[in-house]
Amino acid sequence: MLAETPRSILIAEDELLVRLCVAEELRNAGCFVYEAQEAIDAIEVLESKPVDLLITDIRMPGIIDGIELARRTRAKHPEIRIMLLSGNVKRETDRYDGIFTKPVRMSDLIAGVKKVLQR
Repeated sequence: MLAETPRSILIAEDELLVRLCVAEELRNAGCFVYEAQEAIDAIEVLESKPVDLLITDIRMPGIIDGIELARRTRAKHPEIRIMLLSGNVKRETDRYDGIFTKPVRMSDLIAGVKKVLQR
């Protein structure tokens, strides 16, 4: 279990299998998980649900990518932790709480999430 009090995590990931796998692991670790396939869907969740951590893919379909989603989240909700998940990490990633390169080992991701949520 990641914490005594369940934490809510939003996963913004367009790859269905990646999103489902990450969501399942986080639920098994005791988290409440919201899922979004595109950044615009994630913004809707961020505006309507309590979220402690955003995990977003960098490259996503639509007019808003993961970096822009992270920027908007940081500007509007500075209390939300942000972790990036991508197969190609090259730009503007140092201002967020964590980054994981795909394919990611689930045990590493869970350890990283635990560390970020304890801050």
